[in-house]
Amino acid sequence: MSNLMAIFQDVDRCVRCNGCVISCKRTWMMKAENPGVHKVAPDVRIIIKSQKRVDNGPFIRFSCWHCPDPPCVKRCPFDALAKEGNGAVSIDPNLCNPGGTNAAGVTCVHQCQLDCNRSGYPKIGEGSDKFPTAKSWKCTLCWGRAGADADLDSTYGTPLPMNSNNLPDSAHVAEMDHEPSCVYTCPANAMKWDTRENVHAYINDPANEFISAQGDGSVFWASRRAIIIQPKADPYIEDHVTPMMSNLLTGPFAKAALVPTLLAGGLLAVIARRQANMEESVGMREG
Repeated sequence: MSNLMAIFQDVDRCVRCNGCVISCKRTWMMKAENPGVHKVAPDVRIIIKSQKRVDNGPFIRFSCWHCPDPPCVKRCPFDALAKEGNGAVSIDPNLCNPGGTNAAGVTCVHQCQLDCNRSGYPKIGEGSDKFPTAKSWKCTLCWGRAGADADLDSTYGTPLPMNSNNLPDSAHVAEMDHEPSCVYTCPANAMKWDTRENVHAYINDPANEFISAQGDGSVFWASRRAIIIQPKADPYIEDHVTPMMSNLLTGPFAKAALVPTLLAGGLLAVIARRQANMEESVGMREG
């Protein structure tokens, strides 16, 4: 049985160099369109964007969350999406047929994108140099590019490089032998590829002094400096309250003046509830 894996982003380390974005595009031979435009699209699987109005952080990873019970998988007429054993939600572009009708008479009307409960993924369009027609695209945790799961190597080339950071003193986890492209190439070591169990333990370890964390499925975030608002998959449809709240709660006058006001208005209850949801997920959900 495969281990449930996750990508963890240490928000405080990220400097938005966009190395992960470029690496992802190269690894998956995505089209080189819209350079410098920070939005998710058929040719962009991951975006790093500030949660504040001004572009000075905290920088958050926006991508598919790989939900525990992904609605995008359930209604694909061509069974092109699957929840894999390691937690990844994969897409087989060879099966994906946007606008087509299957043998049972069910037509694809972009159900995977419409049903996304994280708001934003997948994106459907001409996104890859390997496929000239429109397909459904999103982060797949680089499923199909390593080891026994390397079924897409014939399409995209060589498997992902070995993970040199796999700790020799820890129990061997086969899924850790190859890191997703975004994790492998991050120069700031802001992202970590590990089992969900280990990511949960890392976030909850008091020694790491995280004051805020979010996540579910196979993507998690944490910060020692800022309150993280639960990000949607697409920053263009992100809750507009997010940058405002982040600014307020991390500004120089937050403790002296704003926190009592927010408490009185009940806005901090929103943050508390989201944080409680995260803690419940981290503490209880391993499925």
